[in-house]
Amino acid sequence: MRPALATALTLAMTACLAGQREAPSRTIEFDETVRVSVPRGARELRLWIPKPPDSGPQTARLVRLEAPVPYAVTREPEFGNETIFLRADRTAGRTLEVRLSYVIGRRPQGAYRGRIPPTSREREPRGLLAVDDGIRAVADAQTRGLVDPFEKARALYGFVLKMMSYDKSEAGWGLGDSLRACSTGKGNCTDFHSLFIALALAQGIPARFMTGLAIPRTGAGQVLGYHCWAEFHAGDAWVPVDISEAWKNPALAARYFGSLDADRILLSTGRAIRLAPPQQGPAINFLHEPYAEADGRPLAEVTLERRFRERPAWGG
Repeated sequence: MRPALATALTLAMTACLAGQREAPSRTIEFDETVRVSVPRGARELRLWIPKPPDSGPQTARLVRLEAPVPYAVTREPEFGNETIFLRADRTAGRTLEVRLSYVIGRRPQGAYRGRIPPTSREREPRGLLAVDDGIRAVADAQTRGLVDPFEKARALYGFVLKMMSYDKSEAGWGLGDSLRACSTGKGNCTDFHSLFIALALAQGIPARFMTGLAIPRTGAGQVLGYHCWAEFHAGDAWVPVDISEAWKNPALAARYFGSLDADRILLSTGRAIRLAPPQQGPAINFLHEPYAEADGRPLAEVTLERRFRERPAWGG
C-alpha cells in the first residue's frame, strides 16, 4: 500500500475510535410485525423478510418468530443477503401475520479490512445505479490531479455533499437513480449515495450500497422508513460514508467520511437484488422491507410495523 494511502486509512480508523468515545455502542430489542393480505383466488403465497446480518459492527440474534406456516432462513448467493422465507398454500382471502423479535447490538464503525477482495459486484454499475458519460465527466473534473483512491473518494464525498440537497419535492426521489440525482441535485439518502457510488465507479473505485434503518436515541418507539449509506474500497480497507447525514448535520461532515455512529441497523447490501429462492418478479431495487408474491406476481398488500426498545448497557 502506498504510504499516503496507508496514512489516510489510519486517520480514518483513528477517527472511528474517537467517535466510539463520544457515541457509545447500543443494544436494542427490535420487533417486526408483517401482515400480508392474500388475494382471493391466489393458490400460492411467497414472502421474503429481510434478516439483519450478524457480522462486522453489528450483532443480530433472532429470538422469536411466530408464523402460521413453516419458515426457512435463505441466503442469496450474489451479495449474501439473508431473508426469512415463508411459503403458504390455501391462504386466499386471508391475512398472513408474522411476528419477529431480534436483539441487535451495534457499535460505531470505521474503515475495516475485508476478508474478500472487491468483485465485479462492487466495480460495475447496476440497475438504476448507472454510469454514463455525464457521470464520468463530473467524476473526472472533481478528482483532477488526484491519484490515491482515498483522496479521490474524499473529493467525491465533498462534491456530493455540496451539490445535493435533501429534498423530496420533485417526483422520482428515493429510487437511487444516479443519473437523476446528478441532473437535479435533489433526493434522499438513496439518491445521495447512488450518486456517490456512481462517481466512485467512474473512477475505478469499488463501492457498494448499504440499506438499513435509522434508530433514534429516544429509548423506545416506532421505526419509520429506511436509511442507507455507502462504502468504498481503498487499499485493502472498506471505508463507510454517510453523506445525507452529513448534509443534515454539517458539523459532523468530516466524521461521516470514514466513520458511522451506532444509530442504525443494517438490513442488506447491493442493488438489483435476486432473492433466494429467486422471485418471479423483477430484481429488487434495494432491499429494505418485506417482499411478497402471489402466484408469482408482486403483491402490494403488505403492511409492516417496526418498533425498538433500548437495552441498558448492562443488559447484554
